[in-house]
Amino acid sequence: MAPARDLIEFGAAVCDAADEFPAGAAAVCLGGGADSAVAAWAMTQTRAEVRCLFVDHRLEFSSLLEDAAGKVAATLGLELHALDGPVVEGPDLEARARTSRQSALLDARGAAEILVLGHTADDQAETVLQNLFRGAGSRGLSGMRSKRLPWVRPLLSFSRADVRRLAVHLALPFADDPSNLDRRHTRNRIRLDLLPLLERDFNPAVKKVVAATAERLASDDQALLAVASAVPIREEWGAILLPSPLLVTLPSAVASRAVRRGLRSLLLPYPGTNADVRAVMDVARSGGRAQLSRGITAVAEGPYVAMYAGEPQPPEPAQLAIGDSLAWGEWSVAARRTHHPGLRRANTILLDPGVVGSDLVVEPWRAGNRIDIGEGTKPVAEVLREAGVAPRLRAVWPLVWVDAKIAAVAGHRSAPWAAATGRDVIELTIGKGAAWTSERC
Repeated sequence: MAPARDLIEFGAAVCDAADEFPAGAAAVCLGGGADSAVAAWAMTQTRAEVRCLFVDHRLEFSSLLEDAAGKVAATLGLELHALDGPVVEGPDLEARARTSRQSALLDARGAAEILVLGHTADDQAETVLQNLFRGAGSRGLSGMRSKRLPWVRPLLSFSRADVRRLAVHLALPFADDPSNLDRRHTRNRIRLDLLPLLERDFNPAVKKVVAATAERLASDDQALLAVASAVPIREEWGAILLPSPLLVTLPSAVASRAVRRGLRSLLLPYPGTNADVRAVMDVARSGGRAQLSRGITAVAEGPYVAMYAGEPQPPEPAQLAIGDSLAWGEWSVAARRTHHPGLRRANTILLDPGVVGSDLVVEPWRAGNRIDIGEGTKPVAEVLREAGVAPRLRAVWPLVWVDAKIAAVAGHRSAPWAAATGRDVIELTIGKGAAWTSERC
């Protein structure tokens, strides 16, 4: 590439690519290198609201890179915001740093702000080959997307060498990360050894070939994702629920993507592992439970597979006045006095107003709780089990108390002494609050 006119034309092409993303505010992940520096420059040319974020991983060269990022930001007339992103112990430093970086950037993201990354076509080729070696499917082999909101990559179709030349032409004070020369990391060996070998001995345009293949696979993957997105995903008390009958009847390529959607909802942006997907599918087919990565449990709950990171915590006891309703955790519980026509609606218990008085108390189940059944008592846990309430939810199921006695297990049964005997009744209804279910992307 010629140093003057061609670079000006190349810079215009980069700006055109940056201008294709949604208008509005942008936050650039500025790492100190040439690629992110050019991405930041392109954003300043195409929109008014731009800020720079640097994630400090507390690694050997973090100070060097933060200093370079600060100088690049200052050159562009921007302020650098440093974020804390320590890397946890374990194998695969690059993957751990990426997870920490994504989490820090998502936490710092402003409303409707796009997050701009400086990945180039070279990074795409390295990513695809790295995913190939670890046995990834079509999703991994389709590489990175130029736009997967809030993430955008304006440089993904440009070579690293051309981007670097533009950074030099623009006099951006970037710095090279010395750790990129460390051959202990797989990506560096692909960059420094494998790709040069492939270009020399097999195909000088291997990076373009890999990128084109990734683009075709991405198109196939998008078609499968569109089908998988029709699988309904419910959110309940911190768990993600997937319908087992659909998972076991859909083609595996579609079902696995639906499971990934569910895992990503729990672990944003991490979509779980292949082993996680297989374990969830086993639970959908055969029931039982399985432990997934990152502390996630998958368990059969009726017609669903529920995935969650921890047991839900019961709300504090609360008073419920007759004629009122309250939000209790993810439930809504209401009590009203009415002249009942006869048939009881679903999720509704009818109580005697002569017994209930003016106030009810809503409390969570506790071990040892029993409800009167006329001839003796019955463990509330058994009532909930017979009603099909999942074990995970029994501790957060609302019990209604009157004068220190359990009058009703909301939605399922009342104690005979509290049950309505005439047509003048207290109608006690349990419903799903605003947070009970929601469609997830």
